[in-house]
Amino acid sequence: MSAMLQSRLIGIMQRELESQNLQFSVYCTQQIEQLLAQGVKRMRVSKADNHAGHVMHAEQNLRSLFKYFGDHSRAAGTFPKLTNSRFDAALNACPTFWPYCSSG
Repeated sequence: MSAMLQSRLIGIMQRELESQNLQFSVYCTQQIEQLLAQGVKRMRVSKADNHAGHVMHAEQNLRSLFKYFGDHSRAAGTFPKLTNSRFDAALNACPTFWPYCSSG
């Protein structure tokens, strides 16, 4: 189940990058893939990956996370690109997007 979920989330990531016209560096893409892997692991450990409602919530939060990154790049004046340093800054200031990012 986890491999299918991760594959599904990677598909959402690719669609969001395209639909929002965001251009991430290799570094940013790798960091997002790590966030996805950590999120899937969190879901698996808490058995949330077996509940459709939790999976839908994770998918929606992934879309929201990409909207956040797009808004951050616009505010920084770098849109459509998000530089490595801007990505790190955005991630450090990121609100909670379960299961990917948690504040504090």
